[in-house]
Amino acid sequence: MSVLRDFWALARPFWGTRHSRLAWLLLASVIGIGVLLVQLNVWFSYWNKDFYDALAVVDTARIYPLLGKYCLLVAAAVVMAVYLDWLRKLLILKWRAFMTEQLMADWLHDNAFYRLGLAGEPDNPDQRIAEDVNLLVTDSLDILRSFISAVTRIVSFAGMLWGLSSDLVLPFVDQSVRIPGYLVWFALGYAIFGSFVAERIGHVLQSLNYEQQRREADLRAELLRRRDHAEQIAFYGGGAHEHRRLMQRFGEIAGNWRALMNRERSLGFFSVSYNRINGLVPIFAALPSFMAKSITLGGLMQISTAFTQTASALSWFIQAYDEIAKWKATVARLTQFRLAIENTRVSVRSFEQAERLEALGMNVNLPDGRALLEQVSFRVEPGSWVRLAGRSGLGKSSLLRCLAGLWPYFEGELRLQRGRSLFLPQHPYLATASLADILSYPAVHPLPEAAMQQALVLSGLGALQTRLAEEAEWSRVLSGGEQQRLSIARVLLQRPDCVFMDEATSQLDESAAVALHEMLRRELPGMTLVSVSHQSRLANLFDHAIQLEQGSEPKSVQTHAHESGLIPCYAT
Repeated sequence: MSVLRDFWALARPFWGTRHSRLAWLLLASVIGIGVLLVQLNVWFSYWNKDFYDALAVVDTARIYPLLGKYCLLVAAAVVMAVYLDWLRKLLILKWRAFMTEQLMADWLHDNAFYRLGLAGEPDNPDQRIAEDVNLLVTDSLDILRSFISAVTRIVSFAGMLWGLSSDLVLPFVDQSVRIPGYLVWFALGYAIFGSFVAERIGHVLQSLNYEQQRREADLRAELLRRRDHAEQIAFYGGGAHEHRRLMQRFGEIAGNWRALMNRERSLGFFSVSYNRINGLVPIFAALPSFMAKSITLGGLMQISTAFTQTASALSWFIQAYDEIAKWKATVARLTQFRLAIENTRVSVRSFEQAERLEALGMNVNLPDGRALLEQVSFRVEPGSWVRLAGRSGLGKSSLLRCLAGLWPYFEGELRLQRGRSLFLPQHPYLATASLADILSYPAVHPLPEAAMQQALVLSGLGALQTRLAEEAEWSRVLSGGEQQRLSIARVLLQRPDCVFMDEATSQLDESAAVALHEMLRRELPGMTLVSVSHQSRLANLFDHAIQLEQGSEPKSVQTHAHESGLIPCYAT
């Protein structure tokens, strides 16, 4: 029952609202057509009886009309089967689109994707959004449709089988015995026995399928990482090492696959034998009556069809066991992902917006609770430029992320400067898109072309002015320094009130870095800047440098003639 609760928690946003009327209509259509197809099978069983009875006595007057009736039944079955498949795929598309959009929105909202990485995210979120959603939607509809079809077949054929088997006579010692509907009872007992054995053999399939999905996704992720770092690997000459590591990943896939295929082999031995016997039982059961001429050849064929349909429907659990195991694994993976996203909301903090950036008594910690900086206090007036200084590993970048509202692991008071902020990391994010989209990021739509061209010129990328419409993998096209220049161009376009830089010009020579900072001061004179940088020639461009040192009281040193209104920062 816990699996069904988890599934409904995933499905309710789509199926449980008034906006889902079309989806319910499509589902009803799919189920309705499926029921009609079962009814067609009932009509086919009656046709079988009439046809084989006519064939047995070579009744030509009945055979040809029956062939015409068969053509009509086949035509109806073809039309229904095609539309059933089309409507099913339409419903899958609508449900998958809704669920993918919702899961993406939850993952991206409040930087949940970032906080998941800090706290230990579930493996391969890309696969859970792209592949697991598709598996959940497709398998859920297919399992539901096959279950309803099985129930319909039981209702349609069990009564027919009861009536047909009530006339059968079983030899017992020296007398004959009539058991009303004995083939129905046999089919039920046979299905219960088969379901019990299938569960005993296949109960570990869920965990094996879960692990297989995870390991397959791990290999895809590793391959993507190698592609993203192709140049570094090539410089190291690390092809042989990477081949060994990737084959280890594949070895993990192969090992789990072997365990999965061995378990499925055991289940297959049983299920194939079960289905083979299932087809022979009605023939042997009704053969004495046929030999005694108490039933016709057509009656024998109708009994075979009715028993096969009834026993197959009652054995739905056996036939669907493997798919159910995969479905349960998918539900578990998506539920884990959904709960992990919800847990990140606990660490979401709302910050007071004030006229100036201000911290009072802040303790900056690692995700595991260990302290990095303690009792950090300062105030930065709008338009001031401040540099955070100190040895590597002290916690400067973590403090900078706190000030940008990204790092949730701190105590104390923090007030952010009112207005728009922009954070520039050491390695800018460049998606595969047009250069105009890359420049305008994170704006949803491209900014005016003239503004983008001017920003490129000012940031030293004037040669790219004519390539704004070009789509490329810009993280491979541009050098590290050019990528950082493009990041500066984004600042010119976005014109934020406050900018946080974390080694944002580290891949440029110091003269170029100084020129870019001077250009920013000139073009955006009212912008507040808080920066971490180890480039010594940049130091004199800042109004103040806050020297952070462990074990001693830090100092706030004025380095420029600008008025800043900065008060000292304390860290121990």
